[in-house]
Amino acid sequence: MNKKKKINSDPPIDLVADFYSQKKLNVDEIVRVKKASIQAVVNYSLAPYSGSFGFEQRKHLLNRTMVGLCKRHLDDVENLDLQQSLNLILTPELFDEPVNNYYHQLSASDYKDLYSSDDVFPGQPFINRAYADNDSEELEQFGHERYTAMISWINQRIYNQDTSIHWKLFVFLHNLVPTRSFELGHKAAFLYIKLLFESCFRSYKDFIYDITLDPSMLDFLNLALSQKDTPDENYAREVQELFTVGKRPFAKFTEKDVREIARALVGWTYDYEKLVFSEGTDPHVFFEDYNHDTGDKEFSSFYNNHTISGKSGDDGQQELQEVVDMLFNTEESGIYLCRRLYQFFVYPVLTPEIESQIIAPLAQVFKDNDHSLVAVLRVLLGSEHFFDAAIPNSIIKSPLDYNMGMLKELEITSGYRTHWDGNELHYEQFNPNHPAFLEQEIDQTTLAYNLFGENLHWSNYDQGMQLFTPPNVSGWPAFYQEPVYDMFWINSSTIKSRKQAAHWFRWGLWLYSYEDEGVNLKYNLHNYLSTYRNPANFEDFFNEFNVRLCGAPVDSSTYEMLKNELLGNINEMHWGEYINAFLDDPSKENLSSIQWRFDNVLFQFFELSVYHIH
Repeated sequence: MNKKKKINSDPPIDLVADFYSQKKLNVDEIVRVKKASIQAVVNYSLAPYSGSFGFEQRKHLLNRTMVGLCKRHLDDVENLDLQQSLNLILTPELFDEPVNNYYHQLSASDYKDLYSSDDVFPGQPFINRAYADNDSEELEQFGHERYTAMISWINQRIYNQDTSIHWKLFVFLHNLVPTRSFELGHKAAFLYIKLLFESCFRSYKDFIYDITLDPSMLDFLNLALSQKDTPDENYAREVQELFTVGKRPFAKFTEKDVREIARALVGWTYDYEKLVFSEGTDPHVFFEDYNHDTGDKEFSSFYNNHTISGKSGDDGQQELQEVVDMLFNTEESGIYLCRRLYQFFVYPVLTPEIESQIIAPLAQVFKDNDHSLVAVLRVLLGSEHFFDAAIPNSIIKSPLDYNMGMLKELEITSGYRTHWDGNELHYEQFNPNHPAFLEQEIDQTTLAYNLFGENLHWSNYDQGMQLFTPPNVSGWPAFYQEPVYDMFWINSSTIKSRKQAAHWFRWGLWLYSYEDEGVNLKYNLHNYLSTYRNPANFEDFFNEFNVRLCGAPVDSSTYEMLKNELLGNINEMHWGEYINAFLDDPSKENLSSIQWRFDNVLFQFFELSVYHIH
């Protein structure tokens, strides 16, 4: 195995260090507030919810199951009852492949000059192609343009997600069982992503078997380099502590258990050369029987003093399945997984009542349904407990939820380009032949590269959550680390980055440069206003605006501030005249009369504390 080079990437932001380095930080008060929220719960029943299933309940369900809530998701469940909504939400999505959407960044001839390899045509998938095996200084399997294409592919799929929990579960699994998959190149990253996606709706136990043999995991936790004389214990420890049974005081596996699992798994590795330089996406994982420990492996009372009989030759491969069976024969495996599901989808703080009345019975559901995460979520998300009044609007949104919600709500991919030449703002819809808009063709393929592969990806990074670059094998601390949990998302640095993201809708999202000036993507205000029931009536519009965007009602002083920001120097009657004129005739003059109002108030909305929660 000859790993030539790993991709260069900026280290993830240390959310914990940044949080605790803030001045005048009152951790005790933060912890008190976190605990008070869950202690206000009065209903600990997993019985099917039988109360009112109106707008607020639908919004709560979607807030916790979509990656960024927007109106089209609300529309999809508007006329459904709870069980019908759950049926829709628990429907899998389809999987595809990343394509060449970077052809404006790197032409076919430039690609060949750089990598000594022929590129695929624009819009065509590339992951099945054999990568160039040469001594070029720039290695094709780590190329930035295909890396960005893959990031844009995932983010675009999340942006266009059906009203399905599938991508939210994908994020859950990526956080729970993370790797830095791009450190082995594009193909290994694709295999990891594909495995996560396809495992969301199947047995978690089977997933653990498969992730053990994923090239990214074999590399990330050193199992591929483990030797029978000196077995590496890294994966053996984490598969117990982080992926299956949890750590003390709940799971009481021993150091000897760690050593014995390491012995049982030694021998598995992968062929890096074949993985990268062969056609297709075979992981090229194999078992080296000569490097396997053929002795018996004896485990502690935590595993009922189980013994895995040592095996030689190809039979040594069977010991992996025996390890997985042993892990999931414990009561703790179900409890740990249901704990993590609860913390991700409901609330991070656990109480004795939640442990005994929610987690324990869900663990039985997990066991009875072949270790299915979806079976557990169907019960949990449809329960009386999930709709208790203390649960909604109690969690700070992750950066991905925060950013994606803004982009999806304003349907940013249906927007238009703008260009400021130093004197005048040019609008694509009014001046499509301006050189700035002719310089580069923009369609949904190339738009994805700039919008989802660059803008969104790096905004998530600045806020502390860049996909496929987890801070460590435990994932992002905001999802699991007590006592602060989701408060880790907010510190003096990340809040500035969230504010910067809110500026997207005031100035537009940067797409590319043109003669030292920027071309931006602006939301389509005419389309957006058309999604409201009665936009010409100020009170009706503003109330709908508020409930769609905010996790909780704004207070009276904030309401007045936002109202004044939107109305400016006109009254509510004139508001209707402006809006009707614009909806009837979206001319440049009519747009200019109201665009700045919406830009300013959207910026204010996206900064509100009630927008940061769900």
